[in-house]
Amino acid sequence: MLQALLAAALIPMHGLVLAVQPNGTVIVRNNVVSQMLPSETRVYRLLPRVRLASGTGVDAFIDTSTTPWTLRDAVAAGPFIPGLPSIGRVVPVDYGSRLPSAQLVDQSGRLLSLQRAFLGKTLILSFVFTRCRTDDGGICPTISSKFTYLQRHLDPATFALAEISLDPNYDSPRILTKYARTYGADPTIWKMLTGEGITIQRLLNAFGISSLQVSTDDFLHSDKLFIVTPAGRVAYIIDTAQWDPGGVLAQARSVAGMVSNPFERFKLSLVTDVASFCGGSQWVGVVLLELSLFFIILIFVASGLWIVGRWFWGPSRQG
Repeated sequence: MLQALLAAALIPMHGLVLAVQPNGTVIVRNNVVSQMLPSETRVYRLLPRVRLASGTGVDAFIDTSTTPWTLRDAVAAGPFIPGLPSIGRVVPVDYGSRLPSAQLVDQSGRLLSLQRAFLGKTLILSFVFTRCRTDDGGICPTISSKFTYLQRHLDPATFALAEISLDPNYDSPRILTKYARTYGADPTIWKMLTGEGITIQRLLNAFGISSLQVSTDDFLHSDKLFIVTPAGRVAYIIDTAQWDPGGVLAQARSVAGMVSNPFERFKLSLVTDVASFCGGSQWVGVVLLELSLFFIILIFVASGLWIVGRWFWGPSRQG
């Protein structure tokens, strides 16, 4: 039953090497993979073969289609620990940057390259975790609901959506499948991605995403939205989770070279800049924007009344 459940899926895992055998196989005790594997000890093949020592932590993708199972792309690594981004260890992602090279798996357990999988499409990319609370305005459900809106208005032949989990210890492909079903994610346009802990940590560092664990199942994290050109370069960055989906839709269409609403793009840019300045609060940003527009209109109206008043009651009229 378990074999059938896992067939053809690659499963990111962290484990401990217990022994290296003369025939090149290794004995590894893996950590629990949520709703996919219990913690257990197995003999694995290595592909490609890498040098691992007994007592070493290891990150790898488990391939269940072979006998014995295979650890693919295994690398010595410590456990994933959330924290502040260590930007000095990576090349930070910024405007014009290419997406980092990273091997990830989607909600179906299929391996893909972050740098190459979305070439030819305009990509909208963000970070979430599936255990984010839904009962108190959690950031991640809000983001995913906005992605649902974007999915309804974007052509999968031209656009792609991707959410990368910042909780690889829990967000297995099976967990992501259930999360994707909750938001009606169509895998032809919308990928839910996870990976080895060492890879996710490197991506969080590169994208500048902080993630602090505040309980056994909750994280306090920052968020950004990235719009990436079909050539794979970052074209637009939004430094707040409180972005307007209509504005993002317009901006994504513009990046794709399509006709889009310039007012929505202007509003997105202005509100996002103000929201970032105000600590990521879009509500504060919108209020400040509306106050600014009110005072601008007030100035124009007052100026117009002054000009009209001068014309009717100016010195030339009185004479």
